[in-house]
Amino acid sequence: MTRDELTAWATRNGWALDRWGHLKKEFDNGTHRLKLSRIAARHEISTPFGWARLASGYLKNLHLTADGKLAGMNR
Repeated sequence: MTRDELTAWATRNGWALDRWGHLKKEFDNGTHRLKLSRIAARHEISTPFGWARLASGYLKNLHLTADGKLAGMNR
């Protein structure tokens, strides 16, 4: 998966780019973000102490499942 493919999937599913180029989305349990680098993506959640990493994975290992969910991140 490329960074552009991940960004396209995320925007179709309600994620929005912030001013730093990260994808953010509000959920019932807080703000989540996908922090993108050149070769990897990190799924993080906002806490009172800062951002905590939930999962991460290299873009080459990420893929979409048959039901349209993102897979390939490690916890």
